[in-house]
Amino acid sequence: MAWRLLLLCLLGIFNLAQAQEAAKNVVIILADDLGWSDTSLYNQSDFYETPNIDRLADMGVTFSSAYANSPLCSPTRASILTGQTPARHGSTQPNHHLPEVRLQASLPDSAATNRKTLVPRTVTRLDTQIPTLPRLLKQQGYHTAHFGKWHLGPAPYSPLEHGFDVDIPHYSGPGPAGGYLAPWSYAPNLQPQQPGEHIDIRLAQEASEWIAEVKDDGPFFLNFWAFSVHSPFDADPATVDYFTQKRTAFHSQRSSVYAAMVKQFDDSVGILLDSLEEQDLLKNTIIIFTSDNGGNMYNVLGTIRATSNFPLRGGKATEFEGGIRVPTVIYWPGITKQAFLSRRPIQSADYYPTILSGLDIPWPSSHIVDGTDIRPLLADEEFGPRPIITFFPSEPPVPDWLPPSATITLNQWKLIRTFYYGVDGGHMYQLFDIDNDIAERHNLAELYPDVVADLDYQLEQHLLNTAAVTPVENPRYVPGSFNDNNIGKQSANWTIPLADPNNLPPVITVTSDSEIVSAGETVSVSYSLSDENSSTSASYRQFMGPEVTLTETGEKEFSFTAPTVYTKQSIGIAFVARDEVQTTSQVWQVTVMPQAIAPVVNLSAQRTTVTKGGSVNFTVEASDENQEHLIFTIESDAVGIDLPEITASGDYSIQVPNNFSGSTLAITVTAIDGEFTTQNSINISVADAPAPASSGGGGTTSVWVLIMVTGLVLYRRRVS
Repeated sequence: MAWRLLLLCLLGIFNLAQAQEAAKNVVIILADDLGWSDTSLYNQSDFYETPNIDRLADMGVTFSSAYANSPLCSPTRASILTGQTPARHGSTQPNHHLPEVRLQASLPDSAATNRKTLVPRTVTRLDTQIPTLPRLLKQQGYHTAHFGKWHLGPAPYSPLEHGFDVDIPHYSGPGPAGGYLAPWSYAPNLQPQQPGEHIDIRLAQEASEWIAEVKDDGPFFLNFWAFSVHSPFDADPATVDYFTQKRTAFHSQRSSVYAAMVKQFDDSVGILLDSLEEQDLLKNTIIIFTSDNGGNMYNVLGTIRATSNFPLRGGKATEFEGGIRVPTVIYWPGITKQAFLSRRPIQSADYYPTILSGLDIPWPSSHIVDGTDIRPLLADEEFGPRPIITFFPSEPPVPDWLPPSATITLNQWKLIRTFYYGVDGGHMYQLFDIDNDIAERHNLAELYPDVVADLDYQLEQHLLNTAAVTPVENPRYVPGSFNDNNIGKQSANWTIPLADPNNLPPVITVTSDSEIVSAGETVSVSYSLSDENSSTSASYRQFMGPEVTLTETGEKEFSFTAPTVYTKQSIGIAFVARDEVQTTSQVWQVTVMPQAIAPVVNLSAQRTTVTKGGSVNFTVEASDENQEHLIFTIESDAVGIDLPEITASGDYSIQVPNNFSGSTLAITVTAIDGEFTTQNSINISVADAPAPASSGGGGTTSVWVLIMVTGLVLYRRRVS
């Protein structure tokens, strides 16, 4: 009986150890205003440098179609922590630093007579009654800490009231007032360690020290919400100088200050990754990197804009792709494949149910979640299409602005509904095929009315189901008082200053015979200049995509041959024109479609011979230059079994029955990418199992002793 009691204790120790290993740490790295084209993830920029974000991408899955639930910061932040879209949680504008406390969205009583709608008033605080992600994790024994920007309300709505044990620098403002470099007026609890210290780099160091303090006492949740790269625009002078030497006029991005800000944010990411690696925590830590909205391409720094979201249209505070599509990488040990690119869309509200479901942590049934558990996408498994919805009933005074709108994206279609700004008081619609028109140049609403009707119905159902406070018609609107032509037009404070207001810069107009091409096709491009005279000159150069040869074919005309690519690529050409006083630039792009190629499947076994009753351990390694979703199957007809469908490369095992009658076991792996099917097989020799040796009771006891001793050794190693 004693050995049985000891065995039960040993099993209890094993179960405890397994439970400790199952608990995953969570790190969310959130950038502020970092655009889809502001990293090197999608091969859009060779000016910005983000090696640490690339390093994270090499570890996990990169999403090329990740969407923020709002084109502004606070609403997206609320979606991350609640799993709800702005239509439900009511935060639609970043007013959470203002004095007024409003926990429910509402409609105003009136609006200006030249506005067609009453615009909903946003929630201004994240309600502490909501079961937020940190609160639920803390209830499960997690250590919790928030480092960086919050902007969801000051105390009593700060991180400390939402389940965080630590909040540094405990600041509720919209940005780093006064700048990024020390001293920091907004971080009185942090004393600079050196002159000009960068706030995000310091916060990453503080976060690393906190991880070291708590890691041995249970799992932790780290919210690293950087201030970067929100305005004001400043960075380490030496880093700025480096990018000043690197920049060129032939690029859509050429602000050395902004490039330095991106680099220093990336440095802070590197500090976190180094810390996790040095403390051997990467194998047990979920990391999500994303941004709260698209890039701020409208602020003017001197005579250039802070950044460019090219080839996307629009930017921060707009519902075009540049405002809501954001760089995103997720690393989940045991689930994500290394260096995998997913084109399937996800949204900010997905992180809440994904993390909690993956950690087997429930949330209250009364808390409705709009996001979806996307773990199947992390493992590249089948995942049905579902709509991605952005509710943005605001009127931000930026270029590319729209009156109060909402967006739904499903499959290749994106519909923007602008409330009551259409014909005869109806809604205005814009429909884009974003698979083939990433720049959103062609509104297809009139060509596909059925698609518009279907998407609009699904959008309306979401607004009804969430009880969203939506815009209504302004009863005081004076017909004709609003000029529809002003939609999307920039106001004077967003324009780039002219060196000589009396001498307008030349305008460059680019035309092409193609917008989408395949390998081997010839692309012909021509351009023209306004205000052309003897002092006006123009030149062009490629700055994006696989290198091509530009061949001049006439005056202001050139052509090139589309190269062979295996994933969809954009080739970008920059044009620069100068006269005696002014310089202007224009960028143009063409999409090159990928050449289809069959996946590659490699199959190997640890041993080429197995005995009956034993297991065959083998490894599947598959690759696809098209980076498409692959469906795998493993079959072994000789054993008479079909293994369930698998969805990724990995290690697998097949048990050989004791009554197996053959001498060879065949294993076949099939990979299908939708167009091609690739198979690979291996044959394993099967031998008879040796006759069992006889043993007495002492042998049984020895086995139990060996098991217990081995278990205790393994447990001691795990604890150490």
